[in-house]
Amino acid sequence: AVRATRGAGGWLVLPADLPLVRPDTLRRVADALADGAGAAQPVHGGERGHPVGFGAACGPALAALAGAQGAAPVLRAQREAGALVEVPVDDEGIVTDIDTVADLARAEALWRARGAGG
Repeated sequence: AVRATRGAGGWLVLPADLPLVRPDTLRRVADALADGAGAAQPVHGGERGHPVGFGAACGPALAALAGAQGAAPVLRAQREAGALVEVPVDDEGIVTDIDTVADLARAEALWRARGAGG
């Protein structure tokens, strides 16, 4: 996707198995990029999650990725360069991935606790 959108100002990477990330979290990560962060990652309760945002300067490194490793090396490089901003959020959805039936039940409970999307 990055190779197809090389002119973009940045990218948010949100795995499909994290469906409960709130829209305001997406905006906060995007805002961190707009404020000059090289990369941005939301944090909830001390746990890092998704979506991870990458600024335009990360484009070449992201476009060069291949294989199943994902963007972890690019994120690590941004962290080591001091260009990663951690964005504190009150959104358990950033760490609520659904890989198993038990995960699905936990996500459904969170969804219901939010008032079905509120």
